[in-house]
Amino acid sequence: MTALHLPIPQSIAARAVSRPWQRWLVWIFCLAAFGQTMLYSLYLRDDPGNYNGAGAFGDQLTYVALAQQLLHGTWERVAHYMPGYPAVLAFSQLVFGEPRFGVAVLQGLVYALLVLGAAGLASEAFGVETRLWAAGLVALNPALGAYAGQALTEFLTGALLFATVALLYRWSRRWSWRALALAGLLCAGTAYLRSEYLALALVFALVVFVVARRAFPIASALARAAFLLAIVAVLMAPWVGRIAAATGRPGLYDTSPVSNQVLMGTWFRVFDEPTFTRLLEVANSNATDEQAVARAGTIGPRPDLSARYMAQLRGPYDLPLEQALPAALENVRLNLPQYLVNHFALAPVLIWSARTPVRQADMDALPRWARWALWGVQLGLVALALWQAVRAFRSRRALPLALSFLGVWLFLTLVHVLISVDERFTVPALPLVLMLAGARVADMLAPRSALVGSGVLVGHYRPRGG
Repeated sequence: MTALHLPIPQSIAARAVSRPWQRWLVWIFCLAAFGQTMLYSLYLRDDPGNYNGAGAFGDQLTYVALAQQLLHGTWERVAHYMPGYPAVLAFSQLVFGEPRFGVAVLQGLVYALLVLGAAGLASEAFGVETRLWAAGLVALNPALGAYAGQALTEFLTGALLFATVALLYRWSRRWSWRALALAGLLCAGTAYLRSEYLALALVFALVVFVVARRAFPIASALARAAFLLAIVAVLMAPWVGRIAAATGRPGLYDTSPVSNQVLMGTWFRVFDEPTFTRLLEVANSNATDEQAVARAGTIGPRPDLSARYMAQLRGPYDLPLEQALPAALENVRLNLPQYLVNHFALAPVLIWSARTPVRQADMDALPRWARWALWGVQLGLVALALWQAVRAFRSRRALPLALSFLGVWLFLTLVHVLISVDERFTVPALPLVLMLAGARVADMLAPRSALVGSGVLVGHYRPRGG
């Protein structure tokens, strides 16, 4: 039976599709999001593999320590950490008395709001029939729950990123300068959590220009894009000025991590597991730098690469970029075939799929087939989201959302294929991925669904103008 599209008002369609039980189900999804956040907070709390165990190392403990500095009115020797997340932890500690529990509660509440936002945005952009799938996929995703339950930046960054994209969508419907200013505020907020997201201001400014150009002259479209960038620049200026006063040069960090990330990014999956394990033992030993390099030169099938890796790992963290780039290029030249496979075949898949949200101690108990199935589902969700975004190009209504998501996806892929190859760093895009994937699934199932009692048969998604 072919679906029939009737030109009924949106309000009638909304009442027909959004029955009371569906609204209640969205609220249940919100409770589920909060619940899994708190459960993951308890489950991962004492796991050294998630940087929470006593005596463990990692970003969570560093963020908690920086929060204590803020509570005492100091900010010293912070290396490459931005102040946004330590400020959130400090606030959580003031309210709840303990930073890790407090931030889990706070992020659980944000997670619940994120579920509502996903339902609302999907409904506006793609039709009310998509809201349940969008809300459900966002609420029940274990990777989001795992990161929401930890004192790490990724989840909150993702929430702000989603809100930024949602505001840009709303702006495109009403051309509101206020919405554009709020989008700039949230864009700066993501940069205060993770500095690399400052570059997304350029991506969003390009989206603003392309979308505005469809309704305004070039000068007016440029003015709107420039306005967004100006808001971000004004909000980042105090922090850049603070770094300039402390170091004598403008920047985002006391010590820049860029050169180290460029160098270390070239060593992704260069060594097999036994070789890499032995190299880490040497790197963490009490040996001097010279002794560590000499010992590394006896390890693995490519001792020359092992020694070179150890020399760079034990070398200066903030090596000048003009020295780091030639060294990185030489790393690539010495191992070119493997580099090309690792970074352009494996990395694009792994950074978007290889999330296994279980304790390190439980990893071996997870069957290999289950891990592969989990990774396959995550990769499939990304494919569905990209499919929905590409289809949305035919819709003037959904175009800003599609452009924003594709810009975010392309930016994160390029950055984390070349440097910092880690699935953790694509988590902030998950809310957008899951919302779009949910809309695609709902669209695929829509021809088999009827609106009981409404007299309207819901068909496949038809892009709308407006």
